[in-house]
Order: sequence, then C-alpha cells, then structure tokens
Amino acid sequence: MIVVAAVISIVVYRVAITAAMNKNDAVRPYSSITSSLTSAIIQVAIITILDKVYQKVAVVLTDWEMHRTQTEHEDSFTFKMFLFQFVNYYSSVFYIAFFKGKFDGYPYNYNELAGARLDQCGAGGCMIELTQQLAIIMVGKQVVNNCVELIIPKLKAWWRRRDTKDEDPDDEKCIQRWEEDYDLADLNQYGLFAEYLEMVIQYGFITLFVAAFPLAPLFALLNNIIEIRLDAYKFITTLRRPVAVRAQDIGASDLSLVMTV
Repeated sequence: MIVVAAVISIVVYRVAITAAMNKNDAVRPYSSITSSLTSAIIQVAIITILDKVYQKVAVVLTDWEMHRTQTEHEDSFTFKMFLFQFVNYYSSVFYIAFFKGKFDGYPYNYNELAGARLDQCGAGGCMIELTQQLAIIMVGKQVVNNCVELIIPKLKAWWRRRDTKDEDPDDEKCIQRWEEDYDLADLNQYGLFAEYLEMVIQYGFITLFVAAFPLAPLFALLNNIIEIRLDAYKFITTLRRPVAVRAQDIGASDLSLVMTV
C-alpha cells in the first residue's frame, strides 16, 4: 500500500507540475521533460527511503514466523525482501510502460483531476519517458548504493574510534592492531544479503526493460566493475572480518532470479 501511495503521489505531482508549467507559454515546451526528470529523481529518493523501511518490516515479520532452521529463516526473509523491492523499484516503470495514457480519455472528453488532464504520453508515445525513468532510477540508485556502502562504514568506524579516544586519550599512541580492528564497523547478519539483492534487481532492469533502455547492460557492467573494487576496499579496510559460516547454497536468491526472468 505504501508503494501504491508513493506511485499515486508521483502521478499527482506530474499532473500538477505539468498543469502549472502549461499556463506559462515560455516554459510550456519543457513541461513534459521537466515533470519526467524531476519525478524520476523524487522516485529515487522514495525508493531509497522505502528500502530501509521494508528491510525492518521484513526482519520483524520473519522473526514472528519463528522458523525451525536458519536456512528457512533466511529464505523467508529473502523472499519477502525480493517481493518488497520488486514492487518498490519497478512500480513506477510498469506504470509508464503499461498504464500511463490508457485512462486519459479521448478528444472532447478528456478525464481530469482537479481541473487538469490526467497524466498522458507525448505524441510519440511513452518510450522516451520510460528510457529517462529507467536511466535515472537504475544509474541513480547504483550511485547512491555505492556511496552509502563506502561512507556509512567509515562513519561508524570513525564514531567508534572517537568514543575510544574519549575514554582514554593518553593511550592513543599505544593502540594495538587488535584495538584498531575492534573500532571497525561490524558486518550485520544480513550483510551479504544486500549484495545479492542488488544484483537481482539489476538483473531485472536488464532483462525486463532492455528494449526501452539498451544501455542498461553497459551501465550494469561498469557498476559491477566499480562494485568489485568498492566491496574489496569496504571488507578490507572498514569492516571487521566476518565469521565464516557454512551455507547450503545462496538461498532464495536463485528463486528470485528465476521469478525475474
């Protein structure tokens, strides 16, 4: 319901900004592209916020189920997060691709919302707008994820070091290596899960909408090359060494990839 409300709010925003710009002859030619680009940027911000909300909700729901084994627990959590994120990332894209302009009406009988025409496609269709939406959401979210993965662990490590220095500032020169490692950020229980989910969502963008955004595989390749180096730097310099645990497989991520196809 939250995602549906977010999509509806974006549609209302697009209708409002388009109607406002159409009243001014100077900016009327740019109303469509302005509403499309700004709504896509707002959508990236909403996706980032709901991403954190969904993860907390999925953790609570999975804990309530009280699964018998850790494998069942992780599979259930993965499946919930995939469904949440599938709707979160792809809802606005599906709206533009399949629903936008279908309820606009016809000449002399256009449907209106608060005195303004409903959101409609341009004369050439919605393909250009769909491409813009995909480019901003896919590339923008990749940039945001990489920045968050690099900056957040550094901030946590800096805060822990700050607390250590405040407790005993005279021993700063005698800090042992194990003490420095203790100040690093801890890898939580679902640390690697985010990496798998990011790849699954990226795979969905490439397979589902490559016809509308042919450069998606190229951006995905560039992101993965950068991601490899960022993850290596993150795990070596900003996170504690994770405890090795046996795993039967990669869990429900296999099913998520199959469902995406």
